[in-house]
Amino acid sequence: MLDQFNRFQEYVESDVARMRRLHDSNRLNPPEIMEFENPWWKFWRRTERIELEPTPLSESQFQTLLANRRHIQKLQYACEGATEADVPLLPFLREYGYRKMVSEWNDQHFFMYRPVVEWNGATVELSHLIIGPSHIYLVEWLDGDRSIYHISKQKTWIHQPLKGENKRVVNPLIALTRTEEIVRQFLPSYDGVIQKVTVAPQGYFDHVPEIRSTQFISRADYEPWMKQVNTRAPIVKAQQIRDVAKLLDATAQMPFRQFLDQ
Repeated sequence: MLDQFNRFQEYVESDVARMRRLHDSNRLNPPEIMEFENPWWKFWRRTERIELEPTPLSESQFQTLLANRRHIQKLQYACEGATEADVPLLPFLREYGYRKMVSEWNDQHFFMYRPVVEWNGATVELSHLIIGPSHIYLVEWLDGDRSIYHISKQKTWIHQPLKGENKRVVNPLIALTRTEEIVRQFLPSYDGVIQKVTVAPQGYFDHVPEIRSTQFISRADYEPWMKQVNTRAPIVKAQQIRDVAKLLDATAQMPFRQFLDQ
């Protein structure tokens, strides 16, 4: 895992340098082609084509291009055998929690999207895992806009949307508790913080218990919490990568093409 991480970092550095050279020489945008019709007597060349110098990208456009490119490269690296044409076929790209985690957590975190692990002779789907240098976050996302989630000990919570009727959602604490139990068995000597988190970036929580082992991050808390999370992760540590390797070894594996065919 450490060798793979180092190889990917070297690839990223060389790719950024190559893209920077293309950007500096204005070769990232295709040239503009203008066509116009000649008068009728120029029958040997009815259409004139003029190639104009391409419009250079601004620095902010270049950085956006690099970010989008890095996203695709990470997916290809994680999904061995994936091509750029396969990327739109991946259903989790449209999932709310995935988009938030990929875009807002810094690159010093390792992200496992609902990993499926082999545990007690069965396969079990866990909550999202985000492994930082000093913290492992077990995360469940709630995507209601201006919704209120009424916390309870039952198997379901009441989800009260801004408009429309109330409905019930599965209590995310059930999955988080199961995930914590399994992760602690896979990493029995882990000396960092394993933090369960239920996140509603656009919503709110009601009946939050005074004594709790889970963080509840609502709309009002989300931005300062994300800033704190990224500040805690200035660099990637070797032990962090070893912990990721142990978790990956426990996951159920499937060839990428088989995954697409399901």
